[in-house]
Amino acid sequence: TFLDRILLPSHDRAPPFRTFGSVQAGVMSALAMTSSSFAPGRAILSRSRVRSGSVQTRSRPHIVGASASVETSFFPIPSVGLKLEVQSQKAASGVAKKAPMVFVHGSYHAAWCWSEHWFDYFASRGHDCYAVSCRGQGKSDVPQGVSVAATLVEHADDVTAFCASLGTPPVLVGHSFGGLVAQQVMCRRNPPELAALALVASVPPTGNGPMVRRFLARNFIASVKITYAFIAGAFKTNAALCRECFFSRDLPESELLAHMGQIAESCNVRLLDLKALDDVLPIPAPKAGSAPVCVMGGRDDFVVDVEGLEETAEWGRTEAIVMDDAAHDLMLDTRWEQAAAALDGWMATNVSA
Repeated sequence: TFLDRILLPSHDRAPPFRTFGSVQAGVMSALAMTSSSFAPGRAILSRSRVRSGSVQTRSRPHIVGASASVETSFFPIPSVGLKLEVQSQKAASGVAKKAPMVFVHGSYHAAWCWSEHWFDYFASRGHDCYAVSCRGQGKSDVPQGVSVAATLVEHADDVTAFCASLGTPPVLVGHSFGGLVAQQVMCRRNPPELAALALVASVPPTGNGPMVRRFLARNFIASVKITYAFIAGAFKTNAALCRECFFSRDLPESELLAHMGQIAESCNVRLLDLKALDDVLPIPAPKAGSAPVCVMGGRDDFVVDVEGLEETAEWGRTEAIVMDDAAHDLMLDTRWEQAAAALDGWMATNVSA
């Protein structure tokens, strides 16, 4: 059936596909309604000019060897009476201390996505690591009587307050829509002092509408599949769709299923009102003298394409680091360590000790 063909993983589906007018029109309508919620981008790409409160101990997922020293605390936002979940891990003893790192997740994720692998990696290299779960996500408080957790500006207010509370300028790392939040933090009127900004598979400063249009032109069926996945939250229960949206083909099935369960439990209320983003986009370019910007992503990303990375890199006056055989969730995917090493190498050159 048409729906069966949509839901098959792309590598199991034989082209070409002949579209049918009424179905195509319906899907196009759905895409128009949701084009600001995601931007599927995996396709055949030409080579681009880019460089390839109280503290409690939380039990760790069994799928990885993350450090038992990760702690969970809660950061208060007095203006709204909410507390945000913060996972943290102190830098390893015996190594030179470096700038702290603050991590911001994207949609359908929470602080856990950073502590799985990257906390151990960067803590072992001298960084105190902190990951914030945005309002309504993970273990953070859920705002009452709302259908959306917060605006982009409100999320940026929260992250700004947390960064300022550290007393030392951090490297701010944002993934996907968390990258858009991080851009808003850096380019607001009174930004916190940052050591650097790292944007990992980030939504570009203009949003993701252009990426949706590009992907429609490249692969209509894949765009239908991703639209379905995000409208219905199908990647919470459909392992094939979860892999297509976030992970590489060679991620072990056991890890995929564990992460799918974590994703399913992460979003208690929508992260953003996506239609309202038009009122605050594009994010203005960083001011002269702002902290350096790193932009990185995967060539096999099904959400942010290489052109989107290039747009963000131009905004940050840098070059994008594009990793081959890497999907959207760089910090969780098969080649998470290579991605961490790429960021670590960039910081070694661009961030003062």
